[in-house]
Amino acid sequence: MNPRHTLRILVLSLLTLFMFASGVAQEATAPYKDAKLPVEQRVKDLLGRMTIEEKASMLSGAGWMESVAVPRLGIPSIKMADGPMGVRSWLGSSAITSAPAAQKTFSSTALPAGVAIASTWDVSLAQRVGQAIAQEVKAAGRDMILAPTVNIQRVPLWGRNFEGYGEDPYLASMLGVAYIKGVQGEGVIPSVKHFAANNEEFERHRIDERIDERTLNEIYFPAFKAAVQQADVWVVMSAYNKVNGTYCAENPYLLNDVLKKKWGFKGFVISDWGSTYSTAATVNAGMDLEMPGGERAKTWLKLPGTIAAGNGGDFLSPDKVLAEVRDGHISVANIDDNVGRILRVIFISGLFDQQHNALPSIDTPEHRKLARIAAAESIVLLKNAGGLLPIDSAKIKSIAVIGPNAAIARAGGGGSSKVNPTYVVTPLEGIRERAGSAIQVTYALGASIPGEVPANDTPEAREKLRAEAVSIATKADAAIVVVGDSPAVESEGFDRKTLDLPEGQDELIQAVANANHNTIVVFNSGSSVNVSRWINEVPSLLSAWFGGQEIGHGVADVLFGDENPSGKLPFSFVNEFKQSPASGNYPGENLHVTYAEGIYVGYRYFDKKEIAPQFPFGYGLSYTTFAYSDLKISPANAEGTVQVSLKVRNSGKLDGVEIVQLYVHDGRAIVDRPVKELKAFGRVTLKAGESTAVSFTLDRSSFSFYSTAKHDWVAEPGTFDILVGASSRDIRLKGSFALAQ
Repeated sequence: MNPRHTLRILVLSLLTLFMFASGVAQEATAPYKDAKLPVEQRVKDLLGRMTIEEKASMLSGAGWMESVAVPRLGIPSIKMADGPMGVRSWLGSSAITSAPAAQKTFSSTALPAGVAIASTWDVSLAQRVGQAIAQEVKAAGRDMILAPTVNIQRVPLWGRNFEGYGEDPYLASMLGVAYIKGVQGEGVIPSVKHFAANNEEFERHRIDERIDERTLNEIYFPAFKAAVQQADVWVVMSAYNKVNGTYCAENPYLLNDVLKKKWGFKGFVISDWGSTYSTAATVNAGMDLEMPGGERAKTWLKLPGTIAAGNGGDFLSPDKVLAEVRDGHISVANIDDNVGRILRVIFISGLFDQQHNALPSIDTPEHRKLARIAAAESIVLLKNAGGLLPIDSAKIKSIAVIGPNAAIARAGGGGSSKVNPTYVVTPLEGIRERAGSAIQVTYALGASIPGEVPANDTPEAREKLRAEAVSIATKADAAIVVVGDSPAVESEGFDRKTLDLPEGQDELIQAVANANHNTIVVFNSGSSVNVSRWINEVPSLLSAWFGGQEIGHGVADVLFGDENPSGKLPFSFVNEFKQSPASGNYPGENLHVTYAEGIYVGYRYFDKKEIAPQFPFGYGLSYTTFAYSDLKISPANAEGTVQVSLKVRNSGKLDGVEIVQLYVHDGRAIVDRPVKELKAFGRVTLKAGESTAVSFTLDRSSFSFYSTAKHDWVAEPGTFDILVGASSRDIRLKGSFALAQ
């Protein structure tokens, strides 16, 4: 070999080695690795170091529940877990993970369902729940929880009503914001879902919802807007459905125009699992991360019944994205925005600088205590004729506990929110524990939820079970009948067929009530159930929702008066679907559904039509009573801010909690407006005979409506009424003020 050539190769090799070493040294001190620098500077620096191939790789998942990592630059994957009622196994599809024979990878705390938390109207509790779940996410070695669900309850039959916060956009907003703050405060990434208007499971992959602009902004957007502007949420999950002709995942009006530009969202948008239907249209619309990804996604998406309309998923894989970039259908600038948003969240959450490592324990005494507090606080006392409750052990010496949900803890509904707790406490166990030796407790199944015990599904078997229940009820001083739904009745993936209780339960309640006049009914569900057949025959009725792993203790705490019930309904309770404002416009025809009721969802509809539901929005009884007085309303200042104050007194004989609700009425607007709209609320804890002052601050947003002419919110000058009460139909105080221009 020529000596000069050999020397040249040696020099080039040394130069290359020097440049590589220099690059490594520079990489080690790169600005994006400096946690002290502003996040935007770190994002810009890191983006500039990435190849287009690396960027494209980050737009789809690495598997079932992980984003793609870029080891060359130290970019970690985001490891995800399902929610929102606790940390669920992330291995396998929803169908696989939820199967009875599925392998349990770990256990975590099963907290009450979203509708139960909504029934507490307790913002502080919602934040503590979010915090606890986030702590368990980290303990499981994960980084992100797919929660909270803030979709509005439009249809009482929706299979996922139990996950959300009810029918009112203000209540859902406040609770969603609190949950998000609890999660993000632990450095865990939440994913508020499902944007937008996911209000039915029927054909959710294909249904096209026709919703006018005002209705979207006044009813279905507020909880997401609050998540962005009040909680600075890091991730938003898009929905499966179409809105006004376009899939949510490729809807530039939703993702770019409203979410990112109008509201100023800085985080990233993630798809629901298998909710993408195209490549260029999805990326350009503002979808930043498609889930799932990789070979795991391809396997899951081929499972029977997983995806409708032939959607094969895997649309944002690197090869497909890069092909669209080469063809000029996706710009590099768009890719930079997508990836920059993901990087921003990785930096803001602290994930880049400190990954979460799995801990040996998830379940903690503190979280168990929180689960019990939340279970009791969420219970709504719907009827208590004659003061049967709380149970007086001086009078009640024997109790018959009956029903398909008595010896089974209905901790949560079905689908992706299902949690595998270390233990559960059934209502029967909770009642027996609290009764102790002072009260004799007997038990009978009474009825079986169809399908759970096939042998009980015959008329003869049902009659026998009912007779056994009547027998013990006849001999007891009081009977507690625990009925309701199960995860097989209320779940992600399908809607309920009826509001009726499962077969045999109505007859059971009627038979027991006839045998024992001290009959107490407790039911589990995520929405209304039909109580019309027996409501007049039973003195006491409580809703315990899907109350988490401590449901049994929560029920017993309330029944025996250790906790005074304080829950209030987060939706208007009806007996039949035909009473719902969505009746006639659900589930739709030819894969189209029109939200013809517009802004008149829930109590807004019942107020407008002057119809009394079975139980109104905001309703819930206590073992004590509360008196309202001294309403004062300050004149609106130049900014349109109004101060409202009043006094609340516990006028009963027991300590208790009241939820004070403030509604606003504008009867002189240029557009049709609801009779009243919830704009503030507060929990007040008072000892018997104690009084306290309650105050609220309302700004111009409390008096505004969405103008389709201006495409913005408008607060017109004029007279507004302030309505304060114990429910939407129990207004105790009323006053007015004038709002200037």
